[in-house]
Amino acid sequence: MAKILCAMIRGNRRRAGFVLAVAGVLALIAPPLRANEAPRFSKMRLAALALPIGANADWQQWDSFLTNVVKKLGESFQPTQQEQLGDAFLDARYQLVQALSSGSSDPVPQLFVDTWTRLSPIVKQAVPGAASQTASQYTSFITAMDGVTSLSGIGQRLGFFRITPDALRGAAKLLGTSEADPLAYNLSVDSGLRSLLGFTGQLPAANPSPLLEQGRWQRLQDKASAAVRSWFVRTAYAAEPDFSRLNEWVPESQELQDYLLEVRSLLTDLSDKVLAQSQLAPEHRELYRQIVFTTGWQESCWRQFIKKGEKLAPLASATGDVGLMQVNRITWRNLYDVKGLNGDISYNTQAGADILLNYLTRYAIRKNEDKQPGGNLARATYSAYNGGPGALGRYRGVRQSPVWKKVDEAFWEKFQSVSAGQELAVKSCYVK
Repeated sequence: MAKILCAMIRGNRRRAGFVLAVAGVLALIAPPLRANEAPRFSKMRLAALALPIGANADWQQWDSFLTNVVKKLGESFQPTQQEQLGDAFLDARYQLVQALSSGSSDPVPQLFVDTWTRLSPIVKQAVPGAASQTASQYTSFITAMDGVTSLSGIGQRLGFFRITPDALRGAAKLLGTSEADPLAYNLSVDSGLRSLLGFTGQLPAANPSPLLEQGRWQRLQDKASAAVRSWFVRTAYAAEPDFSRLNEWVPESQELQDYLLEVRSLLTDLSDKVLAQSQLAPEHRELYRQIVFTTGWQESCWRQFIKKGEKLAPLASATGDVGLMQVNRITWRNLYDVKGLNGDISYNTQAGADILLNYLTRYAIRKNEDKQPGGNLARATYSAYNGGPGALGRYRGVRQSPVWKKVDEAFWEKFQSVSAGQELAVKSCYVK
């Protein structure tokens, strides 16, 4: 490995190419990494697997690797370390979404380096207090991850640094993750991950709209005018205590007032349900409801669905945000049911309300955002909702770009209307 780096530094391309080819062959024929390998040997082998030979790990493999690593680390970490781990994980998920939206052809190397830079001191801090076997696993994992990262500076300057699936699998194996394939990407809700990140409330059952089935919306359109359809939907569900009728309703202009009143009832009802499972202080409860109302306005103008031609479709952004609360399907993978986020307005709204409560209590209130110069709990909560834990102080100008400044100011303008009892001003979104 030292010969490879020296050859690269000297600019001897022929020699570097030769030793890279040799290293690639060794990496390909080497047996799988074992957890009891010496840390120095593991470091060299994983570093070799990060060289430009073989396939790149894709973003889904990276995200699965990080998720499984975080879950494994969280099993033995102390509460304070678990919170730091959760912050780093969520920020990494937000960064992944941003990288994908930027069109990067291979975002994994930069995500690897940035995330490990954040995680490394947390893991190293945990080593002294861990049991002997766990500490040994941590040490091997740290050494291996540092080995891969050590190539990044030179590799990125020379334009070849990459992360391979074998490097990720090898690192996960050193840590002792139990999954058969730590890079397997799945969408199932993971109660352990939810608990680690502070989401302990019970999730509702997801009931996606039946009108998302192909052709169903067209048949309703053919059978009834907008007025008749509104009457049919309301009558069919009149006896039900939930808001399922909203899963079949994209309002026409003459229905808009009734629709917004119904959504306001939904937001109130679900905010109360989330609060019933929380320990939020009474003085912050009305503030929380106002944040939920405003966020729904800011994100979607209180819409779950739109019509695409004659079909019903969830309101979705190019970056994977979906539904009334625009909950991102990548950021919140394994924490919420994707079908529910897409197709059930109640499920989507409760998920967004759940996330907002987490950011309000575990971040904005706990970090005393209201006591900062220019601080405000509502604005801090939304900045984190929109940009991740690292964006908590964004609205105060902390690493705030002109784009985010406009977003944060737009939220604040809407919040002032909501806090004055004018939440139905959301109707202005629909005025053409």
